[in-house]
Amino acid sequence: MPQRSENFERKKGLAIFLSLVMLAMTAGYAFFAAEFIQQLSSLDVQAFYLRLSMMVIPGLIASPIFLLSIYIMLRRHFGHLPERHFALWVKVSLLLLALAFIVRITSGFWLPGYVAAHGFTHCSKLENPSPFASQVWVRQPQYCHELSYLVNVEVLEWFDEQQAAGAKPSNDEVIAQIELLIAEHKQRYQ
Repeated sequence: MPQRSENFERKKGLAIFLSLVMLAMTAGYAFFAAEFIQQLSSLDVQAFYLRLSMMVIPGLIASPIFLLSIYIMLRRHFGHLPERHFALWVKVSLLLLALAFIVRITSGFWLPGYVAAHGFTHCSKLENPSPFASQVWVRQPQYCHELSYLVNVEVLEWFDEQQAAGAKPSNDEVIAQIELLIAEHKQRYQ
């Protein structure tokens, strides 16, 4: 009997821990989606660049799956899980995933044109090579230096510092800073 009780307590702890992780993921998607929408609504204020994740809104749409999973998991471990609840969870999850997929495809066509119409240029040289990384859009095409991929993190950090300080360096100053970062990188690693 003590073995069964110990096993139940372990499962209970794991279910609660996973529930908290799923709640945190849902809250994270809500935060990033709010930041994403705020960013899109204030494109004219963005001084240097912006990062756009094509997965934020689809992730937010699919996030109720996490909440439904918490319910299913807790009911399964701490009570009786009716078959119709599980079937409903599967149907709702498939529907949300299909909707998220459609939104991702639609935003992939619409969003680049919308951002470009507000004066930004896509700069893949400043992006992280990860397939789920955010796209980087720069205000001036000159900010997308041919060798900026060497110092993409440093350039974006410098952009963030300037934006946070409220500084408005000229285009020549920005380009000079990017070239300085590239020269420092070359000197350090070559």
